[in-house]
Amino acid sequence: MPRAPDLASPSPDVVAGRPARRRIPWQVIAVVIVVVAGLGLLAADLRGSLGPRGAGTEEDQGDITATDGPALEPPPVRYPDETTTGVPAGVVLQPSGSLTITQPGAVIDSLEITGTVVVAADNVTIKNSRINNTGSIAIKNEGENLLVVDTEIDGQGGGIPAIAFNSYTLLRVNIHDVGEGPRIAGGDVTIEDSYVHHLVQVDGNHTDVIQAVGGSNIVIRGNNLLAYNPDTGKKGNAAFMFGEDDNPLRDCLVEDNYMNGGNYTVNGGGGGTEGAACTFRRNEFGPDFRYGTRANLGPNVSWGSTNFSR
Repeated sequence: MPRAPDLASPSPDVVAGRPARRRIPWQVIAVVIVVVAGLGLLAADLRGSLGPRGAGTEEDQGDITATDGPALEPPPVRYPDETTTGVPAGVVLQPSGSLTITQPGAVIDSLEITGTVVVAADNVTIKNSRINNTGSIAIKNEGENLLVVDTEIDGQGGGIPAIAFNSYTLLRVNIHDVGEGPRIAGGDVTIEDSYVHHLVQVDGNHTDVIQAVGGSNIVIRGNNLLAYNPDTGKKGNAAFMFGEDDNPLRDCLVEDNYMNGGNYTVNGGGGGTEGAACTFRRNEFGPDFRYGTRANLGPNVSWGSTNFSR
């Protein structure tokens, strides 16, 4: 009969109540090592190709600008120039001589006027036109509520002034080669988004871009006013000359303009300036003045801290 196993003696597979260690064939160990090594290389390769979440590899990172650094200076404001004022592109102009307008509410549109314009009626509009001045005043307004828009005034070396005297609005008007720009006497004048430049020296003339000699309800806003001729290097008298030569000056607002050149760019040295009341704010001043940005400002002039020079 076969001999029964001796339970008192430990089995060759059991030592002290625990399973005995089995020997693993060396071929199995070699296979495991190869597999683990391969997985490690694959993981390393994946980490190198992906990088941190949301980032590229070291080669394509480039320079990264910190978002909490100092803010960049905002781009400069673009002021009106020949591309944003005057006759719009595509407008076909019809030739005309000097005009005297007597019909209320008349609209002068798309004309090339050689000569001068006298407005002797109310609520007249001049638009999409060019005036080649051959006289003294390019546009003389004798009516009320004249509107000049998208128009060019070429003084051709004359034009003293380019337009006068009261109750008019200039919008996107290009004025150049004049002895003097708009003249204000009597008030109710708005000059906005316009470009007055390349003034010429005329004997006996101050060469002011804008001159106000009295009046009220005056707004000069968002213009490019150059009392400096870059072609000749000559400086005019002022970008804005004002005073009370003819009448008291009240309710005058000058804001958001670029003004450059002149003896003083802003000069309140007109007659009787002690009472002249005008507010200046958010205007930028260029460097091409002879003496300074402002002079002769009376006690009723408000010069805001928002006026600046670059």
